[in-house]
Amino acid sequence: MHDKKELQYQALASWLMYRLDGWRNHREQNYTSKWDEYYRLWRGIWNEQDKTRGAERSRIIAPALQQAIESSVAELEEATFGRGKWFDIQDDMLDQDNTEAEYIRNLLQEDLEKTGCKDAIAEVFLNGAIYGTGIAKIVVNQTVERAPAEEPVEGSMTGMRSITEFASIDVKVEPISPLEFLIDPAANSINEALGVAHEVIKPRYHVVQGIQSGIYRDVPLEGDYDTVQMGYDSESSPADESDNVKITEYWGLIPKRFMKKNADKDDFEYTKKDELVEAVVTIVNDEYILRVEENAFMMVDRPFVSYQHDIVPNKFWGRGVAEKGYNPQKALDAEMRARIDSLAMTTTPMMAADATRLPRGTKFEIRTGKTVLTNGNPREAIMPLDMGQTDPSTFQQVASLQNMIQMGTGSADMGQQQDTASGMSMMQSASIKRQKRTLMNFQNTFLIPLINKAMYRKIQFDVDRYPVTDYKFVPYSTMGIMAKELEMQQMVQMLQAIPKDSPAFNVILLAMMQNSSIHNRDQIVFALTQGSEENPEMAQMEQMGMQLTMQQAQANIAKTQAEAQEEQAKAQLHMANAAVLQPTELDMAEKQLDMQKTTIGLEKMAADVDRQRSETARNIPEVDHLKSETILNLAKARQAGTTTNINTRVQ
Repeated sequence: MHDKKELQYQALASWLMYRLDGWRNHREQNYTSKWDEYYRLWRGIWNEQDKTRGAERSRIIAPALQQAIESSVAELEEATFGRGKWFDIQDDMLDQDNTEAEYIRNLLQEDLEKTGCKDAIAEVFLNGAIYGTGIAKIVVNQTVERAPAEEPVEGSMTGMRSITEFASIDVKVEPISPLEFLIDPAANSINEALGVAHEVIKPRYHVVQGIQSGIYRDVPLEGDYDTVQMGYDSESSPADESDNVKITEYWGLIPKRFMKKNADKDDFEYTKKDELVEAVVTIVNDEYILRVEENAFMMVDRPFVSYQHDIVPNKFWGRGVAEKGYNPQKALDAEMRARIDSLAMTTTPMMAADATRLPRGTKFEIRTGKTVLTNGNPREAIMPLDMGQTDPSTFQQVASLQNMIQMGTGSADMGQQQDTASGMSMMQSASIKRQKRTLMNFQNTFLIPLINKAMYRKIQFDVDRYPVTDYKFVPYSTMGIMAKELEMQQMVQMLQAIPKDSPAFNVILLAMMQNSSIHNRDQIVFALTQGSEENPEMAQMEQMGMQLTMQQAQANIAKTQAEAQEEQAKAQLHMANAAVLQPTELDMAEKQLDMQKTTIGLEKMAADVDRQRSETARNIPEVDHLKSETILNLAKARQAGTTTNINTRVQ
């Protein structure tokens, strides 16, 4: 039975390695040599193959392509993470309850950032810019976390706290170098391929620990691997080559017959009609099976995601910044090396010397402060050879080649500074437009599948912290600076069209500050929020002022009425006295005139009283409305203050 099982493992290893060797050969023949050169140009490392002339002595590599790669990566990072919240999750259209989506979004972002997801994605961006394709692996690890205990150690004089340990399920994003990744060359994506494989060089103890913990089978570990031949540079290879083992982790389809527990020897022969099953197979040293299991993820998906920096149709491997700027970079290097060699020849020229006039055994060389002994006139014994002058047009040619690199890669000249805000905005907008296609590739083929896979891993393995039963969610990227730039432009346009006294003005201004990335954004947002909220004490004071105004108006009306009644009584008394005294005709005329004036004054006063009464009657509904509105505003202010406190505590 043991022999049959070992034969089954050997058959599976042969089946896998036959295909993986073909995939590796295709990658090495078509891509590996190019990738090595792209990597050297980015690092600025000179190689013998960079020579364009046999007499070339300069080894300079211009930094134009380096700048293009690094500026592209910086723009992609800012565009993705410049907003703080770099992804979002929304519920399915038919799902009315979105509480789970909001919870899992906040929790997942916190967990991913805790495991260094941003740094890993930044390295993926760098690989994409250099090699054309960025690849990452989603790894699930069970770790032990430590935290201070809530209570001090009992009996401790210093109040020392103990350490609490608890198990944690981490979902970590690991960047994968294209030199370590294998895929069926006939496939255009990871999901379409028969399978994919991750090849790494590990110290021997890594496998030994897996065998001791029961993760791997106990197999021989003889042999070592030359890491440089496998695509690793001398900097990343282990110090002790004899202690290396090669681990190949395959994720994909395998014949189901290799998964049988009680297989016969006749079942090891593979046919094209065999049923295939998703599995994970780990092989050490291209020979021994360490592990073979069915895919245990609940979505039966492969833990790899990738994106193309620039899409190459019908290909898995894309085109990066290094490839787009490769040809002008090589021409620029050749031009600069030739110019440097020419400058060396013209500034330190060759010398011609008459050997018969120089002492025997003299080592003739040019250096500062050296004394040359001659037999006879030195002017006749030594003379410099005229090598001409370096062509000044080479400076223009270098500038043209640098512009060609910028045109090919789409990178901006970082040396050109923009002094105005409009200039900076234009530069930023141009950067967004240049990177938009790459960002869309990253979002659709990398970020959204990454969030899905990470979220499903958390739901499956971290049940206590992710008690989610609703799987109908749709992740999407906030696109950072791209969305921010568009929204800011729209809000600026609306702000210019709305009057300052409009309630919407403060709302839009607050939204602009919330969307901004300035360092004191929180303080400004808090000040605007406080300014837009009504103060209950001020509202109460305004209400009291209105009541006093009403009381004063009523007092004025009463005073006017009293004065009118007094004047009317005086007029009646006047008329009575006139009737008693029987004045002369002249006096009667004067008094009659006075009476007419008094009557007119009374009529005017009565009209004023009627007008005051009508205005008072008209103001009473307005006063009642103001009273009710003030009461409503006080209630809203109290509610807003309570909501603000609650939101502050939740955040």
